[in-house]
Amino acid sequence: MVKLIPYVASLLALGQAIAAAKAVTSFSEWVDGILEDPAGDNMTPEEVIVAYKSGQFSTPPAAKFSHRSLIQKRATCYEQPNTECLIVDAVACINAVARRGANDCRNVYTQCQLNTAAMTTDGKTDSSCNDVARGGGFILDHCTRAGNDWVEGSEYAYGNGGELVRLRKAGV
Repeated sequence: MVKLIPYVASLLALGQAIAAAKAVTSFSEWVDGILEDPAGDNMTPEEVIVAYKSGQFSTPPAAKFSHRSLIQKRATCYEQPNTECLIVDAVACINAVARRGANDCRNVYTQCQLNTAAMTTDGKTDSSCNDVARGGGFILDHCTRAGNDWVEGSEYAYGNGGELVRLRKAGV
């Protein structure tokens, strides 16, 4: 039995190391991980929600892409009353869009509709799904509020910066 203790301790340490490797500190960081390696060891949407609700996320991060100036960081939150969607549904939509492939979001209005959430773009500009997903992550980073399960907001897609991404209540 004494010989089992080091093995159990090693397995626990390995489990903690794997969890730490997957850990992220923002929704944007999570989206970037999916985009960089869709088959990689990324957190699931459920794990992201647990990390967010347990306070593991830091203050909203600066955008990873340096071609955006501070003036361009223009997430708008809670624009219309009663149009919020559940954060868990918004995360699931962003996950679906991020895994769709770079070009599958071009000239499409409804990018995702799942339970209470709808993720839309204006459908006029050629934005990749990567750029749309990054816009969604930015919305979550800047529009979620501690202790609240609901979110609504908009942000221009990364890349061309001319296509508005919205997260809101489905059917609105």
